[in-house]
Amino acid sequence: MNLIEITHPVGAMDEAARAEVAQQIMTGMLGGEEIPAETLRRVRRMSHVLFHEARSWTTGDGPVPAHAPPPYIVTITVPEAWREEMSRYAIGVVRAALRRRDNQHGVSREGGDVWVNVVGIADGSIGLNGKATTAAGVLNYMTEEYRAAAPAQTDLPDGVVVDPICGMQVRLGPKAITLDHNGTTIGFCATGCRDAYTQNEGLVPNTP
Repeated sequence: MNLIEITHPVGAMDEAARAEVAQQIMTGMLGGEEIPAETLRRVRRMSHVLFHEARSWTTGDGPVPAHAPPPYIVTITVPEAWREEMSRYAIGVVRAALRRRDNQHGVSREGGDVWVNVVGIADGSIGLNGKATTAAGVLNYMTEEYRAAAPAQTDLPDGVVVDPICGMQVRLGPKAITLDHNGTTIGFCATGCRDAYTQNEGLVPNTP
């Protein structure tokens, strides 16, 4: 679940500009690593970029002039369990997309007029398909097709394992997210996948 909402003044972006910014954000969020097709299908469907036009915009200096660089307020909504881990990367992706638009139009900013805030939704307050769920529940739904297909992994490089939840390849090392289970070192692309695995395997109590 990735919900990215961008608020800008009326007229600051036309449909073509919004489509371009949205595509850049989606590419940055979903296209940076090799995600198995079985996982990517649902991840794409559960990722959204929305735009809101503000019909009036006032700062401490008064109404924003039409000739001024358009301010942006961006809210990224994710499960709370993912928020800290995702924030730096997600903020960077959004800022890069907006900065590219500024560069295309020769816009120079003093700062303080682009805010990107990441908001976490607590377990039990996430509504998936009309039912309350948890971060692990969202991840299990996202990766259900991959886990059902259980595609064979062959010819992995030395020191590389496959995340059993989402299918991403993980290089083992000091910074890798791992778990030793039944005598095997299991690697995960993110703590969310590790947490879902521990719940699925009964290594921690399941959260309703």
